[in-house]
Amino acid sequence: MVITSIVSLDRRRSRVLLDQDLALVLYPGDLRQFHMEEGRELTRDAYKALVEQVLKPRARERVLKALQVSDKTRRELFSLLSREGYPEEVIEDAVGMAEGYRYVDDQAFGERYVEAQASKKSRRRLICDMQKKGFDQELIQELLAVHTVDEESQIRGILEKKRIRPEQVKDKKEWGKLVGMLARKGYSYQSISQVIGDMGSFFD
Repeated sequence: MVITSIVSLDRRRSRVLLDQDLALVLYPGDLRQFHMEEGRELTRDAYKALVEQVLKPRARERVLKALQVSDKTRRELFSLLSREGYPEEVIEDAVGMAEGYRYVDDQAFGERYVEAQASKKSRRRLICDMQKKGFDQELIQELLAVHTVDEESQIRGILEKKRIRPEQVKDKKEWGKLVGMLARKGYSYQSISQVIGDMGSFFD
């Protein structure tokens, strides 16, 4: 492996590019320890030592620190380590370690997440947020089939909090704003219509 370039990212880190489409983010101490300079060869043994002695322990520590802040899905951890410049084999090792100790469990995390959010978010918003977090689509559908999302109750709560009584809205423009506000929060037209039907009448 030939080191094709070493580019400073900030005061502490550099991106090291190798001629086999590998890019590593390393610290000054790493560069000195492995005698890394542009145009110099990094032997297979040196690369293996870098991975085993430096990158894998560092990635594992990064995963544990991230999980101390909040639960993460497997995909979130992959994205985090990838953004920070860890090679795929190192990412697999770190995430695999976390899964082995059950620090990462998408099923259990998904259960907790849905239980906490199902009373606060519309079904559509909940699905969108879970997709962004990296939950598998099949798991999302499985969890939502078990946990009820009562959109109508949520809508009533929003209207009560805003002290809005649809039957008192006399202007069609204001009525449209009310429906639009709820739709932007992800509530289905069916749920919105049901609540408005319960609380007031549509304009002719």
